[in-house]
Amino acid sequence: MHNNYNYILKMPETKFSDNYFEIIEKYKNFHANGTKKLSASQTFAGHSLVKWVLKIKEIIQYSNSKTIIDYGCGKAFLYNNKISIKKHPYKNLQEFWNLEDVFLYDPAVEKYSKQPLEKADGIICTDVIEHIPEEDVQAFIDNLFKLANKFVFFVIATIPASKHFDDGRNIHLCLKTEKEWEGLFFKFRKIYPSIDQYIFFNDNS
Repeated sequence: MHNNYNYILKMPETKFSDNYFEIIEKYKNFHANGTKKLSASQTFAGHSLVKWVLKIKEIIQYSNSKTIIDYGCGKAFLYNNKISIKKHPYKNLQEFWNLEDVFLYDPAVEKYSKQPLEKADGIICTDVIEHIPEEDVQAFIDNLFKLANKFVFFVIATIPASKHFDDGRNIHLCLKTEKEWEGLFFKFRKIYPSIDQYIFFNDNS
């Protein structure tokens, strides 16, 4: 997994709030030390992507995509381990999706903390947006659209999480109804009409 895209992205650096960067530090602590219920190795390992791999494969095939960015990949378990889908073994998720390249990004995981500077055909962002401070959500989403050549794929939780920060706040900082999210993404459809949107919701905590 490395960068071999031809297009180098040049755009102004997205300005996020101080709170945004403070939250990243809290997630670095989760990744390093775990939570009350989970060890560090099991915390945000990337398992939540499992239920979406078939749907994403359909989108990749339909759009004839060759490259993706997983934005907020956690520990990227599925990309780094052998997997079995419908009793067929694959060396990792990239092989199953038949992709030329995958860029993994997560600011709270040192190994994946280098921001993508090149566009990809598809952007995957699962169970991430609800963790972004409310004041930063629109800029965050806009940044992902700027990275996409063909499609964006979002999975968004709409209920509070079972985890909390040490200050007592729920880790789902930006909770909206499905209708509210759909209204927000409708605005982005007007701004980026050539980028296909795939928006899904879950009620997992």
